[in-house]
Amino acid sequence: MQYRFGAPRQAETTLSCPHCSQKLQIARTCHEVYMRCTACGKVFPLKEFIARADEAMERFLEQAYVDRI
Repeated sequence: MQYRFGAPRQAETTLSCPHCSQKLQIARTCHEVYMRCTACGKVFPLKEFIARADEAMERFLEQAYVDRI
């Protein structure tokens, strides 16, 4: 697998926020990948959503370094 410099910092998923039911974004910093809701502002650990990963999440994670996940 080849990592790209300048990979996206966030992506919209089809998963719903457990608090407000709006669509979640998957996002990354230099140190971690997490889920966030832009509607209510909640942030969630990635591990809570791995079992339900959609195509957008999988494509995003393909570009993330393993130690960020």
